[in-house]
Amino acid sequence: MDSILLKSFIPEIFLSLSILFQLVFNARLVNSLKFNYPLIDKEVFWQTFFILACVLLLLFNLKINSYFSTFIFLNDESGRLLKMMFIFSCLSSSFVILRSFVLQNLNFFEYFSVFLLAILSLLLLVSSCDLISTYLVIEMQALCFYILASFRRNSAFSTEAGLKYFVSGSFISGLFLFGASLIYGCLGTLNFNHLSLLLSFSFNEELSYIKYFILIGILLVTITLLFKIAAAPFHFWSPDVYEGAPLSSTIIFSIIPKLVIFSFFVKWLCITSDIFFEIKGLLCVVGIISVITGTFFALKQKRVKRLVIYSSIAQIGFLVAALATGTVDGFSSIFFFLIIYIISSILVWNHITLFYNFQYKINIFNKKVLTPLFLSNFSNLFSVNTLWAVSFLFLFFSIAGIPPFSGFLAKIFILFSLINSNHLITALFLIVISAISVFYYIRVVKVIFFESKNIKSNNYQFQTIFNTGLFNFDYLIISSCLFLLVFLFFYPTTLLLICQYLILNSFWF
Repeated sequence: MDSILLKSFIPEIFLSLSILFQLVFNARLVNSLKFNYPLIDKEVFWQTFFILACVLLLLFNLKINSYFSTFIFLNDESGRLLKMMFIFSCLSSSFVILRSFVLQNLNFFEYFSVFLLAILSLLLLVSSCDLISTYLVIEMQALCFYILASFRRNSAFSTEAGLKYFVSGSFISGLFLFGASLIYGCLGTLNFNHLSLLLSFSFNEELSYIKYFILIGILLVTITLLFKIAAAPFHFWSPDVYEGAPLSSTIIFSIIPKLVIFSFFVKWLCITSDIFFEIKGLLCVVGIISVITGTFFALKQKRVKRLVIYSSIAQIGFLVAALATGTVDGFSSIFFFLIIYIISSILVWNHITLFYNFQYKINIFNKKVLTPLFLSNFSNLFSVNTLWAVSFLFLFFSIAGIPPFSGFLAKIFILFSLINSNHLITALFLIVISAISVFYYIRVVKVIFFESKNIKSNNYQFQTIFNTGLFNFDYLIISSCLFLLVFLFFYPTTLLLICQYLILNSFWF
């Protein structure tokens, strides 16, 4: 049995050893007089890419017939499939991360090792079946993100972002521990298997003297998870942290953890299903507040980073509202939405990184420092490069939920699941606010297609950057993402079945 348990965690063990080897090898290499102290950022990226590809291959070949469990970790077939989807999303976004990393000239090999450590912690979070192990891996992930946020050492904004993230994260960790202590004090265990049984007994037997303490503990853990996904009103840290962090770190924060944390959220709701009716109202309210906050704050944003951040908060509102359904359809629609969200985010950050690259080159040409990217920087894009302008248009149509793009289906599935579970008011709020959100997407389209005031003077440099040929890698990213966004609109069945399989074959459901 021990050998079977060990084999079920081979991907995590391999990743841990690879991180150790990467740190030791690259530390020796960059301090080598023999190789003239080389800068090895791109080499480390390809190491990281190869390691992740090997982890994906190990997960693919891993055979789990039922489930294997220790007291704090559990592996099942649903978890294996989820880990594969997570690693594939990391691989898909890694090229955009590399470009932004090179653009900002960080030149520290430790960056990708910390990135791999964050991925390792999220893989362990998928397998976690105890609140203590959950706390440890969440803190491990948070520590990695603190470092990534403040990695640009010569930037006061990056240092401030890391400090804000650390302070707010430490506070919310205290809430998690307090909630876990209340649960342990009342039930005497933190293991998810035992908690599920004891919660059912406690609430069915009407043990009122511990009921409310358990409920407070569960609410505190739930609030911690809402903080981690930056759902309003627990989003207060995200705009400043995402804005101040290096661009590569912002991309990591906005894409990488979402799939895993929401999957754990679903697991947590399944474990606490006997008191689900006590917290589903909170989830509905948080979902509505997130959509409202993200939409109305995005309407007045002029900086591109903040616009994307508040747009993601609005998208998260849909996902949190879907959690309140507690049904297979609701949970499967969450995973469908998340996959569409990841594809769209990769395309969004690819475009933003390209424009940061353009702005960087223009500033170097004009002997200026790198400044934040504003919406006005997108003006005149349609006349310079029609393909990029049209891709922006299609991308925003998908995010806004306009057919024939899969973003429309992602929202429709969530709305149908809410209606079928009698959350009519929540669904109505989401429809109205989603219609309002179209205006800030239209504002971006207006700048791209109809404004030409900003970069006429730099038109030559602008055209030079974009005129890179048909087979440029950027065009491959654009075409692949747009194809998937359209394809999944017409053929969503396979992906929906995979999402339902994740739920129905989960040990916790």
